[in-house]
Amino acid sequence: MGQIVKELATTLEHLTALVGFDTQNPPRDITTESGIFSYLKKNLPGFTFKMYDAGKGCISLLATRGNPELLFNFHIDTVPTAPAWSTDPFSLIIDESEEKATGLGACDIKGASACMLTAISKVEGDVALLFSSDEEHGSSVAVKYFLATNHGYKKVIISEPTQVKAVLAHRGIQSAKIQFCGTSGHASEPRALKDSAIHKSGKWISATLDWVEKQTQSFESLSGLPFNIGKINGGIKANMIASNCELAFGFRPLPGQDAKAMLVELQQLASTINNISSDEALLTNGFFGPTLPAANQSFELAIENATALATENQLPIGPAVAFWTEASLFSEAGLTAIVFGPGDIAQAHTADEWVSLNQLQQVELHYTKIIGHSHSKNNSGKSHE
Repeated sequence: MGQIVKELATTLEHLTALVGFDTQNPPRDITTESGIFSYLKKNLPGFTFKMYDAGKGCISLLATRGNPELLFNFHIDTVPTAPAWSTDPFSLIIDESEEKATGLGACDIKGASACMLTAISKVEGDVALLFSSDEEHGSSVAVKYFLATNHGYKKVIISEPTQVKAVLAHRGIQSAKIQFCGTSGHASEPRALKDSAIHKSGKWISATLDWVEKQTQSFESLSGLPFNIGKINGGIKANMIASNCELAFGFRPLPGQDAKAMLVELQQLASTINNISSDEALLTNGFFGPTLPAANQSFELAIENATALATENQLPIGPAVAFWTEASLFSEAGLTAIVFGPGDIAQAHTADEWVSLNQLQQVELHYTKIIGHSHSKNNSGKSHE
């Protein structure tokens, strides 16, 4: 057995167990009595527990020891298995030669939970852990439900794959639909050119893509505006003027950009380009994930506080990332939030998902130091009472 596998024996034991629990989302077949919650409780001796059940499998477990100021958040659900898996997704495979562990959720993000369970067993100290069950669903009901309570936390570390770097900023996500209305009739009529809802939507698509190309703002290594029209639905047949057409689209704003303001621009563009009222081009919001920091916070102050949180916990700071995390929801609720965990986002949501053993070891060490520092600080404070 390799040295790193020996040193990670406890963490890999926990990760083997956690990967073995089927928490695919969908279907999100999970309850407060599910085995993974029982396992977490069993391996957190001396903690107090509180369950938050928002319904439909959207559940959070808050585990606390002592009187912590800092909250750690882990999601325990995974994406569904892809058909290209070459091994059993629910059996952890440890490859010592490549120093990696393969299993569904090993990277995103049961590996971080395993590291924390090990750290807890090694060192005393105040700590709060929030395990949520529906991050992969795309609505984050569990975290939103928790944030609506009087939880009292002001700082949080969100565990997502960041290659052991503290991420202080990331893009947001905004999905929406826009529906164009036309006047039905026979396609032989000349008015079809202007009255077709599909033609109106086509003009908006062309104008919108031009608008997107002009979004050249940047933040650190991120630039431009990722934008995608994913679905178009409308009309009946070729010889009928289409009376309706609906488009589903989404985009990823940069840190500091306001997605709601951008939606207003896209609504105005639809009305202007077709010389129609907003009733004839109805835009409705879909899922919204704020940027990190969230747009309702002071951007400069939020980055300053996040930098301080990473620095005081001796976490190396990494660049802003393009993927979205629930850290932005905590930020929107007024908490100082950073993202930190083992794994590479390129391995998330893939077949044969894996996490580096070296990164597991690093994160386990960081967690141990953070909790130990809390213990030392509290003891120091007591000695001066």
